Amino acid sequence: CFPFVKVGVVSDRPMGSNCVASTSIGCLFCCKGCNAEKVRNAFTFIPPPPSYTVENEDEMHYLMEGLEAAELYRKASEASEMHWLTTRTGNYVPMVWLRREKIVTEREVRDESIDPSPPLVLLHCHGNATDIGMMMGPYYELAKVLGIEVCGVEYAGYGAASGRASSGNTYADVEAAYDYLVSKGIEPKRIVAYGQSVGSGPATALASKKPLGGVVLHSPLLSGIKVVDPKPDVCCRPSCVWSCFDFYPNDRRVRHLLCPLFVMHGQRDDIIPFYHGYRLHKACPKQYRWPPYFPPRAGHNDLVETDLRTYFGEVSSFLQDVRHIAEGKKVDPPDFEKPQQVQMRRETEPRQVEMADLSDYFAQGSENQPKVGPEDGRYEELRKGNILA
Repeated sequence: CFPFVKVGVVSDRPMGSNCVASTSIGCLFCCKGCNAEKVRNAFTFIPPPPSYTVENEDEMHYLMEGLEAAELYRKASEASEMHWLTTRTGNYVPMVWLRREKIVTEREVRDESIDPSPPLVLLHCHGNATDIGMMMGPYYELAKVLGIEVCGVEYAGYGAASGRASSGNTYADVEAAYDYLVSKGIEPKRIVAYGQSVGSGPATALASKKPLGGVVLHSPLLSGIKVVDPKPDVCCRPSCVWSCFDFYPNDRRVRHLLCPLFVMHGQRDDIIPFYHGYRLHKACPKQYRWPPYFPPRAGHNDLVETDLRTYFGEVSSFLQDVRHIAEGKKVDPPDFEKPQQVQMRRETEPRQVEMADLSDYFAQGSENQPKVGPEDGRYEELRKGNILA
């Protein structure tokens, strides 16, 4: 487990939880040589051992035990192209692109069940405890079930990418992937940024700078520092005291979105609390605010597995609206009313997903799905005022 140092009491009277957490970040600032960037990176980026390597510049080979033998990951590798990108910060990062023509079956081609129009491209920004190798299985299922193409870009300092992990580098990494897609003829209105967990930061930043067809935020954060606020509506909270350290200001950026936004967040999330997703949804301009998906039994790392059919149905419904908008049709956010409970649902049912479409996902088993967020309790410890040792 990750080591922590307790801050505790600094006088005869115990400090409030916000004051303790703010003090702990001040101690962390001193421990990191008064370097704000090191403070951000200390509790945000935790690159795992690389799960893959790239041979001959374009062949992904899995290093993590179990991935190479998994049928789902084999199919994902066969359906993907590997591209190398040079970012504006000078890093060299890989991007995988799962193409529709490599995923559709001969039966689907023969039955003409494939939409002849150009597919949407999901630009996926992964969480901070995984890499694109571990995400290949989910990428394949997203592409197969939803009838889209998926691009997964690696962050600097992760997997086979050069450089070191930082918020600034993630912005550059995702922008490089977007620019590459556009250079290959993909219309911006057919690109959907998908930010999962920490990936919500670069995805939202991209939407604030570049035209997009839509944005999906999966278990997102309000901002980097707001994740460690013990009591978000009380004074002395870390995000107020140390606002100069803040990064990934998603709550400010979504207010200025100019494309549809779909937010998903599990109500039992103990890594990034549920209110982050709820408030991001409410902060989005009404004309771009699509009905959210807030499953009551889901946490941070199991939002998909808690209810596969509903997850894929909700995402499919949103992407269908994005596709219609890209085709020039007028589409307004589906009407919905907030019930007494926090959970929100569409008035119209999401597209039904055939369980046969998810056969590979079930065969893989939920225990083998990647954990996108840290499970060492670091955010909870920081909220308690215990700093990283």
